Amino acid sequence: MIYSIAHADVGDAAHANVLGAWSDLVVGDRPTGLVDSFLLRSGDTLQIIAAWNTREDHDRAVHEDGTHPAYAVFEAVGLDCTHTVYDVVGSIHQH
Repeated sequence: MIYSIAHADVGDAAHANVLGAWSDLVVGDRPTGLVDSFLLRSGDTLQIIAAWNTREDHDRAVHEDGTHPAYAVFEAVGLDCTHTVYDVVGSIHQH
């Protein structure tokens, strides 16, 4: 499993547009291999965190399908984002 984290600085005017693009994503089809995705806010920075089954699923969504949640949301409103991918090397789950 991997996590991708993308963030962009968003002004007040673009914030509503990002939320609208996120809403469109929530009701649409999910990319293959996407486990979970979250939209987070801290001040003027929005982050989209996505969990993927495999790096291949992630890379397909970015490069082939164009369905990666971060790009679908941020690019839809004309924002560039910084994107980082992390391999999961440990986890804690509450059952």
